[in-house]
Amino acid sequence: MTREIGDRPADNLEVSSFLHVHRRPVMRTRGTQRPWVLLAMGLSLVTVSAAPAETGTAAPGRNAPANALRVDPLLIAEAAEVWALIASPDNPVWPGWDAASTPLLFYLPGVQDVLINHPSPPEGFLPYDGPVAFPGGRIYIRGEPTLIEWDGQNTSYDIEGTTTLVVADPLSNLRVQVSSLLLDERAADEKIQGLEFADLATDPYDQLATVAHEAFHVYQSERAPDKGANEMLLLQYPVLSVQNNVGFALEGTALAEALRARDDAAFRRGAVRWLAVRQDRRASLPPAAVEYEDGGEFTEGLAKYVEYRLFQVLEGRPSGPAMAWAQGFEGYADLTRQRESLIDQLVAHMSGAALVNNDPYGTAPLRMRLYYSGMAAGVLLDRLSPTWKERILQPEPSLTSLAEEALQPTPAELEQALAAARADTGYAALVGAKSRLAEAGRARIAAMLAAIEDGPGIALVVDYSQLGSPRLGMAFTPFGITAVDDQRTIFGQAPVAVAFGEDGQVQQTAPSPLLRDTGRQQVRFRLPSNVTRTEVAATLGATPVGGELVADLAVELPGASLTAALARVTLGERELVVVLHEAGSD
Repeated sequence: MTREIGDRPADNLEVSSFLHVHRRPVMRTRGTQRPWVLLAMGLSLVTVSAAPAETGTAAPGRNAPANALRVDPLLIAEAAEVWALIASPDNPVWPGWDAASTPLLFYLPGVQDVLINHPSPPEGFLPYDGPVAFPGGRIYIRGEPTLIEWDGQNTSYDIEGTTTLVVADPLSNLRVQVSSLLLDERAADEKIQGLEFADLATDPYDQLATVAHEAFHVYQSERAPDKGANEMLLLQYPVLSVQNNVGFALEGTALAEALRARDDAAFRRGAVRWLAVRQDRRASLPPAAVEYEDGGEFTEGLAKYVEYRLFQVLEGRPSGPAMAWAQGFEGYADLTRQRESLIDQLVAHMSGAALVNNDPYGTAPLRMRLYYSGMAAGVLLDRLSPTWKERILQPEPSLTSLAEEALQPTPAELEQALAAARADTGYAALVGAKSRLAEAGRARIAAMLAAIEDGPGIALVVDYSQLGSPRLGMAFTPFGITAVDDQRTIFGQAPVAVAFGEDGQVQQTAPSPLLRDTGRQQVRFRLPSNVTRTEVAATLGATPVGGELVADLAVELPGASLTAALARVTLGERELVVVLHEAGSD
């Protein structure tokens, strides 16, 4: 689980700090039957506390011998390929970035951790003495419990005070993909017919890119620790705005044109068109939305740019001998296909053709667009401004402001570029498609709200209106936020946790859409649909449910755990209501 502390946005939200879970989203292109996984990588930091080491003889399957790797050894080989470039004072991917001291954690949740180059491995890690080696870094391994129990966590964590690159084993990432495929609403036969080997295989080039991406997040956190996206600003972002979504699609087309340009004139034409559309699109956005975009492009866009740049500087280089064992690896002689694939993904995301987490209406598609728009802006700046990499690490500049400064288009040039973008023959169809998306999104939100408030099973309602103005903390994935209105927000895709200051906490143990209503000062979600009132009552045990005050409440419900310093508990036919009270109140 990834956790990050953030600041309260400048609105009427009560949240003064938040936690967010960073998960890997599963994506496919709408209109096709092929799902694929795209790594969602973050600059989110957490202090991971190691579980106590076991004593005595290890049980079979729990702590493997110190020469047994249960994490894919190819991950180590792929990381070594990347390290040959970035772990040097002469790093050609990003000058000034030397990853030589950055630790790496590869993990298979519940099975094994592999920790490399860490100055003080947590308790329970043993030196690895097998045949696999990593240049310049000692390898340590530990069996279960692993530091991370979540699948698909490709990010950076603080482990024992040291920021560490984290990459999940391919099996962990595959389990995320399979889970998403199972939840896909298409018929099983249809999904099977569209399933190809490429959908299940691990692309070694993607693995190389993931290692570079996450390593760069460590560098970002060192060089610009206070610069990046505040995920709470997503609550104010107009995700379904027709004008905004049309503008994003036009930006994607222009960026692809610039990146694929073969001469300076075509490059400038595409770059200026992108800037003209962006300025026009952002003119109708609230400042918080623009701030979020700039922060997201800095954090995730630059890390995605590092992937693109990796495929430039690797080209023509020899590969290490271990890479010959990677399925689908063809060397580095020509990496045009890898760069073109990133541009194709740019267009798919910016246009809305890429479906992230089976949710076209929430925040997931928006977040992923910023990975690619930021990537493309970095590639543009490579041609426009030689000093941009050092300047972007300073507090003020954004990728957009640096591009504006470097391009210096005239007002007439911008006006003509915007007119040309709107004159495209597909413009009217694009507006129509985004209008239908907004209408379907509003209907989807209404259906989600109805399911939370009146769906099958038992609802858990935690009312914190008696606490005054508590300092709420939340754990959630920013890929699973759906804004209902100014006061109501739905959080989904991953188990959510809410802490009500010192007065209580609710933690989902299974994902269930959670409604936070700041007007009514409640959070609400439904327990698993097969859970009966009788089962809930049995879980409550001797807890009074007639409305009297209960001190030190601690309940493990099916699908959630709940604690409260002081609360009134009421169990109705279809909902369990817990009203939190401040400790010491009557």
